[in-house]
Amino acid sequence: MPRLIRAALERAGVEGADRVSSGVDVVGDIAIVRLMGFLAQEKRKIAGALLEEMKNVRVVLEQKGGIEGEFRLRKLAHLAGERRTTTVHRENGCAFRVDVAKAYFSPRLSTERLRVARLARPTDRVLNMFAGVGPYSIAVAKVAGATVTSCEVNEAAAALHEENDRMNRVEGLVRVVRGDAADLPGVLEEKFDRILMPHPSEADRYLPTALSLARGGATIHYYRHVLGEDEAEAAGALRKELRAILPKGARFVPRRVREVGPRWVEMAADIRLPAGREARRSSRPGAKPT
Repeated sequence: MPRLIRAALERAGVEGADRVSSGVDVVGDIAIVRLMGFLAQEKRKIAGALLEEMKNVRVVLEQKGGIEGEFRLRKLAHLAGERRTTTVHRENGCAFRVDVAKAYFSPRLSTERLRVARLARPTDRVLNMFAGVGPYSIAVAKVAGATVTSCEVNEAAAALHEENDRMNRVEGLVRVVRGDAADLPGVLEEKFDRILMPHPSEADRYLPTALSLARGGATIHYYRHVLGEDEAEAAGALRKELRAILPKGARFVPRRVREVGPRWVEMAADIRLPAGREARRSSRPGAKPT
């Protein structure tokens, strides 16, 4: 059990460590917890103890269930502290205004976002197909100085992205396109050197679209939630999925990002496409039309 939850349970005088399924997500000054199996009175005690343990936190919210829907949102309930869902989260030298009830944001991907930003070059044309409030795109623009086109279907997240561009002074490098990533081939005229696909529950459906927007030799940062008993099994499943979609000559190595649930792992692959040729479109049944 994570240290913070253990300390909060002890401070609150609440038993039931075996009922805690995960740790605490801290977004700015908001702490998000999962407390299934506890009574309402116990939850309030634990939340109050968390406020005392974490001096930088002013709001405690309970997440009920998983991340759901087209916009990947959490269903949240207020437990303690100020009654709000907006905050400013800071990481990697960037600041992001987030509404945790209206836009998807995971603080657990900070290291991965910085890794991708450090791989980009100033001359890259970068496309982020699922941009959210801008954490990947803004990090790439600030760290690498590359130009970024961000696509986001959630209007609330797109508006926050544009606000965050101004707050981080990268509005000259980042362009936000509002709409479904599947429609991008009809909206964008250019091809891209680097494409980000941080939508692990549906990235496979959009990979043919990414291929149609990639230049020869481009890199696609691909993320997937994969079922597997261990990392080797998850990596094998990701290899099988990608080999059915990618053009001949594409190279990639599966890599574990984090555990997201019992037997579920978020995996990633930095896909390098062959140079000097157009990426073919997939005819795989069920692929999203491009």
